[in-house]
Amino acid sequence: MTPTGSHVPPTLVCQERTWSTDELIEAAAAWRDAAAGAMARSPSFVALPMASDPEAVALFFALSCFATPIVLLPATLRGWHSVPSIPAGTPLFLPPGLRDRAADGARLGLRPFVLGEPGRPRNADRVRFMTAPGFVFFTSGSTGRPRPVYRTTAQLVDAGRAPVTAVGFPSRGGLIGSLPLDRTFGMHHGLMAAMVLGRPLALLPRFDHQAVLSLFASGEYHYWAATPVMADVLGRCRLPQAADQPHPAPPVCVISGRLSTPVSEAFRARFDVPLRQVYGTTETGAVTMDAEPSHLVRSETAGRPLPGVRVRIGDDPRTPMPAGSLGRVWVSSPGCAPGYGFPPDLEPLPGVDGWWAGPDAGVLSGDGYLAVAGRMDDCIRTGSGHIVSTVVVAEALEACPGVVEALVVPVGAAAEPVIAALLESSRPLDLNGIRDHVARRLPSWSQPRILEQTRALPRLPSGKPDRLACMARLELSR
Repeated sequence: MTPTGSHVPPTLVCQERTWSTDELIEAAAAWRDAAAGAMARSPSFVALPMASDPEAVALFFALSCFATPIVLLPATLRGWHSVPSIPAGTPLFLPPGLRDRAADGARLGLRPFVLGEPGRPRNADRVRFMTAPGFVFFTSGSTGRPRPVYRTTAQLVDAGRAPVTAVGFPSRGGLIGSLPLDRTFGMHHGLMAAMVLGRPLALLPRFDHQAVLSLFASGEYHYWAATPVMADVLGRCRLPQAADQPHPAPPVCVISGRLSTPVSEAFRARFDVPLRQVYGTTETGAVTMDAEPSHLVRSETAGRPLPGVRVRIGDDPRTPMPAGSLGRVWVSSPGCAPGYGFPPDLEPLPGVDGWWAGPDAGVLSGDGYLAVAGRMDDCIRTGSGHIVSTVVVAEALEACPGVVEALVVPVGAAAEPVIAALLESSRPLDLNGIRDHVARRLPSWSQPRILEQTRALPRLPSGKPDRLACMARLELSR
């Protein structure tokens, strides 16, 4: 039944059931037929909640058959409140399992269409998927309300192909998708990568370390993309059974986000597999990746630029700073999004001569490896004029026994900021001992004046620490 010359859904393994490519094609073709009436009105774009389940995947491919951009709404309602807002009257398509979201959509002024169980499609073998012009994703909202970002379909497909091509995906083996598909990282390294490879995707509706360990042990999967938090959990959790040898794991484990040394070392000791950092943004897709052979992987860096991508560091990309300097990360890539907003009303990305001014600070080594130092907003200029990288401070704190993760932020007045840190740990910490440790590693102007412990950092739905919530909590400690 596979349509000729088109991208098709990969086989999905979800909650102990396998959905074959043919099953998903038939469901997607049936829902395409059901949606055709609403699409005949030629809407500017349509929306669907991009949940990590087979129904949402089938509907994603169904709507991708039309010449209409698709807004991929986050699974949580918080992400539906963006700047700018989703225009009133936008058609909202819902599979049967998400029918309860119809009322939520109506309250936002959207026009819900709840689809029934898929019937028998017409001419399923002639369907052409992924012909929509593009897709709207949303930024994480870590520093305010999420912003819509428009990416073309070609960019989305290429972003799924680039990482797996870079690491030399073998002729067999599937992928494990434990990341939300409404986020670009989860979409690129999960659904899109499985689609372009034609490999099975084990799809987890939510992260479950026991389910991931079971998939690892099966030996059927070659690639796992995750966050530092997920890697930390797998490196510390109790294994199903004691073993004197490393637990099985996919040979390629890719992490989006800064990795602390304890997390990367614990994971490698347990699974005998290195964690490969990848750096990217909603606006650019993947920018860098450590695609070296396992024994050469540098888990402390985000690797080198992928083919066709260039990176520079400094205040102006036309006059980049020398290697080893800390500054803004600038990106030049064919994957850069056309703009923010909802098509056709797009605001171009900020940049200079084709270089995008990214939100992050970083250091580029002489041999081209990028080490990301966090958001530019996270770099603190002290009252005495010193520039402090919160990542450097966090790394010093995370080297202390018992500290799982540290979030470092400024609190107080902007002219005289105070460096504060919230430390995640499940056991009591010796805060005075941590102060002494940090004093031996950091200059006086970089040392946090406020330290507070928490069992779990506040987090966004993406898994990233909720910086604003952490700042509000630490303000109370001043």
